[in-house]
Amino acid sequence: MKKPFFVLFTIAVLFLGSCSITQEYHFNKDLSGTYSFDIKMADLINMMQSMDTSGNMMSSMDTLDRSFTEIEIKYKEAGAKNVKVGWKDDKTTIHINFDFANIEDLNSVLENSSTESGMNFMNNNSKTPGKITHKGKRSLSFDFPEINNDSTSMKGMESMKDYITVETIFSFDRRIKSINNKNAVISDDKKSFKFSGKLDKLLNKDFTLDTDVKLKFK
Repeated sequence: MKKPFFVLFTIAVLFLGSCSITQEYHFNKDLSGTYSFDIKMADLINMMQSMDTSGNMMSSMDTLDRSFTEIEIKYKEAGAKNVKVGWKDDKTTIHINFDFANIEDLNSVLENSSTESGMNFMNNNSKTPGKITHKGKRSLSFDFPEINNDSTSMKGMESMKDYITVETIFSFDRRIKSINNKNAVISDDKKSFKFSGKLDKLLNKDFTLDTDVKLKFK
């Protein structure tokens, strides 16, 4: 992994603290939309504060702060619009947010943002890249990358899989008509579905996130 995104997870690896990651892809009716990524580290930060006697934590936090500008630049270079990167929730949650004009632009960001941006971490450790395709504005296919568990980065994550909870949400401005993935949990209003659980579960070779979705007209 390249430096800034690696920094986000180095703390968890070294201290075995817990954190949770939430990412959401929201699609408007014309398939423009918004992507958001939150990594919540309140418990981890509190633990580090109680253990820190040498000022190392403040140094780590300063490094994170300095990485935000670079992450924002990487997203913009990849084609993302209205990029925002920084802290929220009293500096316990790292937040990334950007807009995309269409599916093609989103795929470009997924492919080109690189590991520094956070979102493309799985693509950079995959045998095959992930991609979103569509037929018209109502049928979408989400093809996630096949992870290469033998990569150096993935081997380095073995010790942290049980400590990270991940939630990936796909939401829409219309209701879902049909979906073909039994692992997906559909919301009560039928306008979103999600995958959630420990990182170890989501990276298991028997657990697939690949999904075909058909949306209603309205």
